[in-house]
Amino acid sequence: MRVVQARNAGFCFGVRRAIETAERTAREAGGAPVHTDGPLIHNAHEVARLGRLGVHPCADPAALPAGATVVVRAHGIPPARRAWLEGLGLRVVDATCPRVAGIQRICREAAAAGRRVLVLGDAGHAEVVGLLGCAGPGAAVVDGPAAVEALPDPGAPVTLVSQSTQAPERFRETADAVRRRWPDARIADTICRATRDRQGELGELAAGADAIVVVGSPESANTGRLASLAAALRPTVVVDSAEDLRAEDFAGAGTVGLTAGASTPDAMIAAVRARLESM
Repeated sequence: MRVVQARNAGFCFGVRRAIETAERTAREAGGAPVHTDGPLIHNAHEVARLGRLGVHPCADPAALPAGATVVVRAHGIPPARRAWLEGLGLRVVDATCPRVAGIQRICREAAAAGRRVLVLGDAGHAEVVGLLGCAGPGAAVVDGPAAVEALPDPGAPVTLVSQSTQAPERFRETADAVRRRWPDARIADTICRATRDRQGELGELAAGADAIVVVGSPESANTGRLASLAAALRPTVVVDSAEDLRAEDFAGAGTVGLTAGASTPDAMIAAVRARLESM
């Protein structure tokens, strides 16, 4: 089978930086355990690899001894949680994606100016939780234009930001709905370039393929969004690893387009490609 791979597939800048930060911290620890506040990224295979280097997710930082090292995940955390971690006497190493940190800064500045922040995003996602923690009282998560229409009037000027991995078209629709209700709203398009490039390539990829394979973790929001957009263009198969591929899913397909979520290791993409090419 012929495989055409997207130019932008696999680790984005923020994920790669977080992994390099964790690896460097582990080396500097000289064999002492290093902990992450929850999974560093949304990919179980990469988290397991880091575990072999001495970097482990921690479900309960309060159980760690004072002086232990905790790495903040790529998605960021609320300021109150960081203060809590530091209050426990832990050494905190920040691996927040700089793009996410920039969105957090916009949220803090809007809150300080008395504005109400709306976040286009997935409620409960780690990045969104961190943004809300920066956005102050009255901040709200919306998942699209309908949610904007249903909001009570906040009684203050509005600022709209986006979770970094949302679909650009969804953001445009949501921004239009915000402007209709609050013409003086401030709109900050905070979708990262890696997301735009990855999603923007799908049309070109689909044009030359009979099917699309998306590689990524089930926990990865950006992988799920990529798969949803791909499925609107071509029959799409989502896999976490090469072992998940089944030949019967590609009956009649001569060419397959291959892309991957932002938390997918290069080795995983290469293994999936090799398996497809062997079919």
